[in-house]
Amino acid sequence: MTTYAALHLTASGPSDGVLTLTVEGALDYDTSGYFTDHVGRALMDHSGIRVLRLDCSALSGVDSMGLSTLLGLRRRLDTSGASLRIVERSARLDRLLTITGTFDYLVGAEEAAQKEPESAGAASVAEAESGSVSGDEQQARQRR
Repeated sequence: MTTYAALHLTASGPSDGVLTLTVEGALDYDTSGYFTDHVGRALMDHSGIRVLRLDCSALSGVDSMGLSTLLGLRRRLDTSGASLRIVERSARLDRLLTITGTFDYLVGAEEAAQKEPESAGAASVAEAESGSVSGDEQQARQRR
């Protein structure tokens, strides 16, 4: 396990071309340089990686510099022909990625499409509860 202030990274694998890095702590201004260096070393140590899997189950926060770091990592992996999978994300991280318009790019359009029906259904319920949608319109939406 490697540690820098409030960030811990643990590598496991690679297995079948997949390297998993578990991220624990905050990915922010103070830790983003360390994160980039550590990920770079891990990729050099394990040549032939096709997928870098970031397990974010213990990620406590991401600021704008952390988000920029993730975007840079994605670009770096694209250039090398590898892909990024950000898994075990918190609702807070998903919200950040959605608000900033980076969800599809960092997580994938397939996952965004899977989440969309849930979001649309929740919005319909919220509108109906607030009275902003008529009963007929709500029924029409449910049939779609």
